[in-house]
Amino acid sequence: MSEDKSVISSINVTSTDIKCPGCGTSIGISFDPATGTITCPFCGLSTQLPTPQEGAVAAELDFNTALQRASVDWGKYKKLIICANCGGQSVYDAEQVTGACPFCGSTSVAPAAETDQIMVPNAVIPFSITKEQTQDLFLNFVKRKKLVNKKVFDCKLEKVVGIYLPFWTFDAVTASTYYGEHIENSRGKPVTGKWYQNFDDILIFATNRLKHPYIAKVLDYDYKKAVPYSPEYLAGIPTERYTIGLDEGWDRSKTLIAKKLKKDIHRYFDRLLVEKIYSNYYNVRFRCLMAPMYLASFTVGKKTYPVAINGQTGKTYCDVPTYIKLLIILGIVALFAAAALDVLIMVLVHLNMG
Repeated sequence: MSEDKSVISSINVTSTDIKCPGCGTSIGISFDPATGTITCPFCGLSTQLPTPQEGAVAAELDFNTALQRASVDWGKYKKLIICANCGGQSVYDAEQVTGACPFCGSTSVAPAAETDQIMVPNAVIPFSITKEQTQDLFLNFVKRKKLVNKKVFDCKLEKVVGIYLPFWTFDAVTASTYYGEHIENSRGKPVTGKWYQNFDDILIFATNRLKHPYIAKVLDYDYKKAVPYSPEYLAGIPTERYTIGLDEGWDRSKTLIAKKLKKDIHRYFDRLLVEKIYSNYYNVRFRCLMAPMYLASFTVGKKTYPVAINGQTGKTYCDVPTYIKLLIILGIVALFAAAALDVLIMVLVHLNMG
């Protein structure tokens, strides 16, 4: 078998390793989101990786030939780590040592069997937010909230982990037949019709093991900045393994498409309620996409709050303790006090009159 080899910005990428073009080492090479470079810890050489503006655009693959295109060659030997506590499965560089799960912090992690094959993604959105920037992003988010508990402003983010999360993205052309009712004067008239619509980058989160409440709140990725997969982007950064396969991802995508079709038809035709819709899909294309995310937490008193920060755009979301509950309690107390005062006044008036 011929060696799978390509040249990216003077870095030789083979099917087994990433090597520094300066000193030749393959240990500890890491991706720097601040500069878009990989850096060697030994000789200090930094090498720029390609960007979409330079023509490195991640292609979408034809859905019907996906099985023939499947690959498990990550371009650098990887190991799969499974957490005994939360079940999370993370992909690490083989020489990277990790003592904790990036999701729950548990140290009960163990490598999976070496026979496990992990399909390689075909697109990556690189980190552009650094770990050092996450604290400022967190505080800026908190400052936009109202009635925030003042203790939050003194909080430091804890257990900040940068990780690549797996997604499927789907494009499709739909030709649909819909059935519904046109409401006129409180009466429904049965109608049927045809509808054609294109869909681009329907996003499906490709793991069901990671149960984080706020990831869905910060998925504002710029897909135009996705680049073809190259192992340099994942150097030194854990990667969550997808657990939702391509077929299941497509089924979930079709569910989202059907909801969007009903909503768009309803908006286009006044007083039309779509009851059923049947669609054919053409030119279905997909990407197996790795996208950057920071997961962290902060503590106020005895309670810990999870935080999600988009590693590309910096969008941040978390639950912030506020004084709203206290104000509600004080308001209820004030109402009871006012009611009690009214009763007391009525009793005093009645006594005076007697």
